[in-house]
Amino acid sequence: MSGVEDMISIAEEDIGLGEPNHIQKWYRERNGSAFNGNFAWCDASITFWAFHSGNENAVTFGKDFALTTAHAHAFKTHNQWHVDVAGIQRGDIVFFDWDGTDLKSRIDHVGLVTGVSGSKVYTIEGNYSDKCGRHTRMSSTIAGYGRPKYVHSAGARTGFVTFPGKSFFVMGRKSPIVAAMHARLVAVGCDRYETQTNKDTWGTGDLKSYSAWQQKLGFHGSVAQPGSDADGIPGKETWDKLKVPRT
Repeated sequence: MSGVEDMISIAEEDIGLGEPNHIQKWYRERNGSAFNGNFAWCDASITFWAFHSGNENAVTFGKDFALTTAHAHAFKTHNQWHVDVAGIQRGDIVFFDWDGTDLKSRIDHVGLVTGVSGSKVYTIEGNYSDKCGRHTRMSSTIAGYGRPKYVHSAGARTGFVTFPGKSFFVMGRKSPIVAAMHARLVAVGCDRYETQTNKDTWGTGDLKSYSAWQQKLGFHGSVAQPGSDADGIPGKETWDKLKVPRT
């Protein structure tokens, strides 16, 4: 899993998201108490979507960004920064300066481009009016954009999915990551699913099957024992050993 369409698909799952939210929690788990409370999460959203779609190297250069100016500078450093909207396209990371100065030091906000029509740029943005949503932007507020070097896979194996954080695994979460994990659990003999439908949606079958994987690795407990070592909620150690492939 990687490429423009995977990045956008993951972002679309969060449309309508308010706050506090799983993006803030995930970012806080990775980056510490400096991000306690209701911190601004527009660029944390871009980071979250990149890591959860297998595009972290292309979009964030393998790093976590919450500061928009630092992210824009990273694109500049990698010679992937473009001013205004000339040539902007689907999948680009667009940076906004509401005062219209076009200075990277004055960037206020960031979004993911989903399309362009004439002078209109369509985006998905986290933390605009405290929500994640679709927007239509004009060049007057756009300081520039970064052009990620997406890897467009055509079914070839491109590595393994980076651990998305415990907060990712909530009931009803729909994602290709869940489907890939489902297939791996079956492959390693930890199939505790009652049905093979809705493979991309996290549910009780995933809890039971992942608990079986944890037990196979020597952890103790079960789904019936919340907080135990084998409670069915993925942790980084067991996730890395499962080797969920990007598809």
